[in-house]
Amino acid sequence: MLYNKEAIGGKIMKLELDPNDLSPEYQTGTSQDVDQKCSTSQVAFDKLNAKAQAAVRATGRAIFFSWDRQTYNAIYPPKE
Repeated sequence: MLYNKEAIGGKIMKLELDPNDLSPEYQTGTSQDVDQKCSTSQVAFDKLNAKAQAAVRATGRAIFFSWDRQTYNAIYPPKE
C-alpha cells in the first residue's frame, strides 16, 4: 500500500495498491513472493484485505496495480 500526497488546489491523497493488499484467498505464492490469483481487471473492493479496505474507505478511491504496473484498476468503496 502506498500513499502519496499531492498538492493540487489543496491536499489530495492518492492510494496505490498491489497484490500484497489482496485478501489471502486471492493471493498465491509465499509471503515473500506474493502474486494475485485473479486478473487485475477483476480486483474489486471485496477482494482486498481489511487494512486495504479501511484505507480505500478513508480516501474514497484507490488504484490497484499489478506487480509489473502494466495493468491497473480503480477501486471504490461500496455505496452505503
